[in-house]
Amino acid sequence: MEGTLMDDTARDDTVLPMPFNATSWAKPLRPAAQALWDWHLSLATPLVPVKGEGQIIKFFEEEVAQAEAGGPMRVVPSTVAEAAYAACNTHSLPRTLLAAQVGAAIRYVSPIRFATVADLTTFIQQRAGSHGRLLGRLAGHTGSWQLPRVDELTRAYFLIGSLATLPTDLARDRLYLPLDEMHHAGVTEEQLRRGVIDENMNRLFWKQTVRIRDGFANGQSLVKDLTGWQRRVFKKWWLGGLYLLSEFEKRKYDVWSRPLVLSPLHHFQVKLQALVGKTSFR
Repeated sequence: MEGTLMDDTARDDTVLPMPFNATSWAKPLRPAAQALWDWHLSLATPLVPVKGEGQIIKFFEEEVAQAEAGGPMRVVPSTVAEAAYAACNTHSLPRTLLAAQVGAAIRYVSPIRFATVADLTTFIQQRAGSHGRLLGRLAGHTGSWQLPRVDELTRAYFLIGSLATLPTDLARDRLYLPLDEMHHAGVTEEQLRRGVIDENMNRLFWKQTVRIRDGFANGQSLVKDLTGWQRRVFKKWWLGGLYLLSEFEKRKYDVWSRPLVLSPLHHFQVKLQALVGKTSFR
């Protein structure tokens, strides 16, 4: 809900870049959804008017405090901040979830690397998980049993999205694979840049696909709490994410020879299955 199917830049819809984007919502909720997405996407390229590690850390600490208080922002355009605050005020959404995304955005100031799975998981929860929880609350789902499912689903979208855009992310010096798992699998950054798929690469990516599939499986139960347009939209995006994962596995993890996207046929199948309720993938 980034790397990300819920993330960095608004990519072509065939890549499934923005699950539950503004056009997916009932009309009364679309302005708020758009404001939350604008906030989220703007922070992928944060406005940082200072230099030096100490000054940058201080700047982000101040911006986090401003976001929590609903004050003027420098890290995102003022129009983006004002719209996001208005959405929170209108729909009783916690600004702390906006602030958490600001805190995560400091990672975008320099090359992105994650030493461990735990480091990456923390970032995903701050960056994408906070955004996913805002969207979940906007839809009216605030139960303590629902938000962990939102987290699982968001994590799955983030991870499949980061795999789909791995070559372009690496070109921007951003890597969303834990370095400890790469080391354990025997995969180097140079191998990832060249797209040399061997047994080690297969081992690394198989582990990621298991994690992603678990996330989609754990998030699926949210559909039980949905009715009407919410149920239809949820099923479309959930199936779309699984289709993208299935395509990644089918092509044996190759995202270098051609982009990992949903074909027009896959789009049709997703819409059809969302209507009739089938969830098989071939």
